[in-house]
Amino acid sequence: MAQRSSSVQTTTVSPDLEENVIEQTDGIVRNFFYQRFQMDMQSTESELCVSTPSVPEFNHFQSNPLSPSTQIGRRLAEIGDQINDQYAGEFRSMIQQLHITPSTAYSAFAGVARRLFTQGINWGRIAALLMFGYRIGMEVQRSFGQFINKIIQNLVKFIISEKITTWIASQGGWYSALTFKFDNNNVRAIAVIAALASLTVFAVWMSHR
Repeated sequence: MAQRSSSVQTTTVSPDLEENVIEQTDGIVRNFFYQRFQMDMQSTESELCVSTPSVPEFNHFQSNPLSPSTQIGRRLAEIGDQINDQYAGEFRSMIQQLHITPSTAYSAFAGVARRLFTQGINWGRIAALLMFGYRIGMEVQRSFGQFINKIIQNLVKFIISEKITTWIASQGGWYSALTFKFDNNNVRAIAVIAALASLTVFAVWMSHR
C-alpha cells in the first residue's frame, strides 16, 4: 500500500505554473464539451441522445486525438459521464428551476457552481463543474441556440476567477487529471454537494425575477 501511495504522489509533486494552466483552460474545456457531445450522440440508450440539440460550433471542431488537451478533455468527460449517470436527475431539476436564459446564465451558473467548492477542490468536483456547465449549455442551446461558445467562456471565466487554476497548478497542471480515479468516496461527496447546491437554486432564481 505504501508503494502505491508513493507512485501516485510522484505524478503531482511538481507544480505547474498557473500561467500555463490558464493558457490551457479554454482548449481543455472545449475538448471536454466536444467529447461529452460525442458521447451523447453515440449513445443509443441515453435519454440525451434523443433530445441532444444540434451544435453547429462542433461541426468543424478540430481535435488531435494525441494532443494533451484532447486526452485531458476526454478523461474529464469520462469522469463527467460517471457523475451524470449518478446525478442526471439533480442536474435536470436544478437547471429547470433556474429558468436560465442567455442573459442570466453566468450568474445562475456561478451561484450554484460555487457550492461545489465550499468543501475544497478536487478533480471529481472540477469534472462535476464541467458537467453542470455542459448540461446548462445543452439546455439553453435547445431553447435559444448558439450558446455553447458563451457557456464555455463562462466556465473558463469561473475556473480562473475562482482560483481553481491555482489548485490545478499546485497538483501539477491539467495533465494530472489523467491519473485521477473516480470512486465511491467521490460519489458520496458530490451527493452532499449536489444537495447543498440545490439550496441555492431558489435564491438565484428569485434574484432574476
